[in-house]
Amino acid sequence: MPIRHFTVALTITTILIPVGSAQSGSQQLQPQYVTGLTLYGGSKPACPVFVGGVGEDSPASKAGMKPGDRVVAIDGSSVSSLDDAFQRTLSNTPKPVIVQFVRDDKPHTVTIQLEDRFNVLQRAGKKTLPNGDIVPSNATAAEVQYHLNVLTALEHARGTPEDFKVVFPGHYPENKQLYYPGFEVFVWDKGKQVTVGGIEDGPASRAGVQWGDKIAAVNGIDPHGKSISELESYFSSPTPKSMALAIERGPVRKTFSFELARAATILSDNGWQVENGTLIPLWVPDEYLPCFE
Repeated sequence: MPIRHFTVALTITTILIPVGSAQSGSQQLQPQYVTGLTLYGGSKPACPVFVGGVGEDSPASKAGMKPGDRVVAIDGSSVSSLDDAFQRTLSNTPKPVIVQFVRDDKPHTVTIQLEDRFNVLQRAGKKTLPNGDIVPSNATAAEVQYHLNVLTALEHARGTPEDFKVVFPGHYPENKQLYYPGFEVFVWDKGKQVTVGGIEDGPASRAGVQWGDKIAAVNGIDPHGKSISELESYFSSPTPKSMALAIERGPVRKTFSFELARAATILSDNGWQVENGTLIPLWVPDEYLPCFE
């Protein structure tokens, strides 16, 4: 069963910023005030809404909320669904929101002062794009345009599944004891495009690798035209080793060097566990595991 989640401030592509009309008649982005929470919920009606993540230095973080908190009410009204909780933790005004939740079987109540999401993102070193994606605040105009071009091309490529392949689907190798860089690899356009896919907090991202980077070489090997099994061997190892990854990000070419990490370690560091082949947040209590499987 897929995990449903809404990101209220800090993760990519979940929230589109409302658009309003300026006096000149052109459209401009309007402020959207947020908590900094990522909310999770199972698709079964009886499944509660959980806090899946709390943005660093966000309003929710300042209020003391943590991943795994079970949200039961907002502004005095019971939460009926994930969609309901999501909508009630957003506003176009900087109002306070009262959140009642359960942690370790004990009830808690906090007041979260909503903040302009642009300010929250800026403190986290991020900025938002017009389509809602979030990128590093120091991304250049050329890098932003490259990001958008890759996004458009990938949307088209996914329309032809026979030509769109993924190494480490779901961000992790099947064998969690392997050492790897911490990202998926997308192979598309008849093998001419090999790019960084979904990326976790791990060796590659900490070195500066980003989603959408075109992979020019891995340890001096050109990955283009290689089979999926060959690529898996290039991007993982049964023993610790270093990796030199040459990428192209629009007109910029960079090489990053880092030590691979065991997939099980990256999994845990990112707050995940595997139950019956499904990725489930570490904080999920046993009684609620069926909501996420």
